Amino acid sequence: MDTHLAPAPVARRDDVRELLGGREVADPYRWLEDPDSPETRDWLAAQARLFARARDGWPVGGWFRELRHLTSFERLSVPQFRAGRAFYTCLRPGAEHHALMVRDSHGDRALFEPDAADPERRTVLGYWSASTDGRLMAYQTAVGGSERFTLRVLDVETGGDVDEPIAGCRYSSVAWLPGRDAFYYTRHDERSGPRVCLHRVGEPAAADAVVSGAGSDRTAELDALVGADGRLLVVQVASGLSATNEVWVADLRDGSIERPALRRLPLPEDGWTSAWPAPGGRLYLLTDAGAPRGRLLVTDLPQNDLQSQNDLPHDLPPHDDPSEAAAGPRTLIPEDPEAVLDGFAVLDGLLLAHWTVAGHGAVTRHDPATGRLLGQVELPGPGLVTDLVPGVPGGEAWYEYSDRVTPETVYRYEAGTGSSTPWRRHPAPVTPPVRASETVCVSPDGTPVRILLLAPSWHRAGPLPTILEGYGAFGEPRIADYYAAALAWAGRGGLFAVACVRGGGEGGEAWHHAGRREHKQRGIDDFIAAAGHLVETGHTTHDRLGAFGASAGGLLAGAAMTQRPELFAAVACTAPLLDMARYELTGLGEHWREEFGSREDPEELGWLLGYSPYHRVVPGIPYPAVLLSAFGEDTRVDPLHARKMAAALQFASGSSRPVLLRHEAGAGHGERGRTGRLSYFADVLAFFAHELGLASITPTEPRGGELP
Repeated sequence: MDTHLAPAPVARRDDVRELLGGREVADPYRWLEDPDSPETRDWLAAQARLFARARDGWPVGGWFRELRHLTSFERLSVPQFRAGRAFYTCLRPGAEHHALMVRDSHGDRALFEPDAADPERRTVLGYWSASTDGRLMAYQTAVGGSERFTLRVLDVETGGDVDEPIAGCRYSSVAWLPGRDAFYYTRHDERSGPRVCLHRVGEPAAADAVVSGAGSDRTAELDALVGADGRLLVVQVASGLSATNEVWVADLRDGSIERPALRRLPLPEDGWTSAWPAPGGRLYLLTDAGAPRGRLLVTDLPQNDLQSQNDLPHDLPPHDDPSEAAAGPRTLIPEDPEAVLDGFAVLDGLLLAHWTVAGHGAVTRHDPATGRLLGQVELPGPGLVTDLVPGVPGGEAWYEYSDRVTPETVYRYEAGTGSSTPWRRHPAPVTPPVRASETVCVSPDGTPVRILLLAPSWHRAGPLPTILEGYGAFGEPRIADYYAAALAWAGRGGLFAVACVRGGGEGGEAWHHAGRREHKQRGIDDFIAAAGHLVETGHTTHDRLGAFGASAGGLLAGAAMTQRPELFAAVACTAPLLDMARYELTGLGEHWREEFGSREDPEELGWLLGYSPYHRVVPGIPYPAVLLSAFGEDTRVDPLHARKMAAALQFASGSSRPVLLRHEAGAGHGERGRTGRLSYFADVLAFFAHELGLASITPTEPRGGELP
């Protein structure tokens, strides 16, 4: 392969040193943190030219066509039923963004189509929720890569907006009050922190009553829920400074909806609890407190218990006397020794529980009064189940299913017959012949770590060009779902591997805690062990092995590369955290202190600097080929991380392999247009194909269903 490119742009190295916790921390590329300085702009322009020259030698077009083919299916969301209407989102094969839809007596029609509303196709749809009578729809939109959403309300019959826009609603849920044109929502204020507010449709947002807040804690996330009968309001409070959360409950029957008498529900302090209000004052609690893999609790609040309490001040959290609390909750579904409890759905006379077992899904049936196991729901295959929700009142539920070769498909489950049927299934794309399997490696401390594998079905033996992906943070699991990039890579003759490292949620909250804060190095060790295992077992060789990660996964891949650069031939980090001494100062970094630690604490700063990729770059080391991808409007992970790391590696690397920066303006961390998303993945796969020699692979069997 051709590794000769023009020299990388020279970046000025400054003697910037910051004294933190008694340590002197060097930061030679601090000036690249300013995206608007002329020097940074000139440097970015030079990086763009370098990237374009390298990309010209990659097989990008073929990967883009393959990814487009593998994602050319109608993607529907699980419907939300309100008063005879079904609301859902739909991403058509040729569309850029999801459209908000309704099915009623008029048939299926669009309520909001971002592609039609914005000729530049930069508007994305966020959270949405219909009123209980199905007349009104609250929906959020954002422009470009920003995650600063604006909340609007439209009339479902006419499709026209009926309210003024409400700004500052980043991923805010909407809790409609039955029988009223009013709802609770969360508004984010950069100065005073988030607030749960009450909005009456047709009235100015400036007049919205503040129901509760989080004081001066700007890292807090507040979420409001109202039961289907309108009796209970639940406010859930999570802080980036704490590993636990709080649940507050108010009875709305006789009190003021502007100032409900919220009381804190006494909960164990060693876990995370999510609450769902049900009719009749019942609360379901999904918690990992005392049960790292999760358990389901239920409590019936006494008739007058909540009403008798004093109003909650608008700045949470006052601490009520636990002795005055309602009767304690009882366990309905206990913790399973192997499966992780992800969710549940309450039907008429039946309780469904949704689990993940070793990366695969399961749904069990239970007695709703006792929790007694009644059996399992037969799923379409050995894949994943997400978004399990009850349907119209009765014995039905809806869920989304996918597996390694089956795109996301919505199913309707009928309790009476026990059958699941697809909803509006359209022909799925022809996928290449692949074989899914798993293997296990052993981390240095003896911990077994699962690795999910996807390989061409025609391959029998011998090393393959391999991409190893990982994440390992925030309790998010890696699962065996439909992943077009993995399918495309395996279909062309490569091996796509996913390491389920500590810090993720594959084994429940205990697995998460085992790889966070002071234990973060364990997840990195797991990833390095997975790389070594793939080589030792003959799946690949070091000169054919690549590491890949996005967001916190980019941190994982970057840390593994700087600690063991000889293991990999190529590394791709997307929207990564890389300067861990300053991650808290930009984007949503201040929300993640409980996950990683804080530079303000000398001990925690030591954890961060111990693996911070930017600070572990050493001049003269022969680093692998590196592709750093950043998005100019990323409000979650500031692109400064990728800029500074690119400059550091281009200066330090002692190899002839390229260090490239793919900087995309007008895009962000979250939702984006389909073409931009496919273009990004095509570039990443083409980079790996070029650097790992995938083009030299020749299938030994017909691939069948050859892609365009």
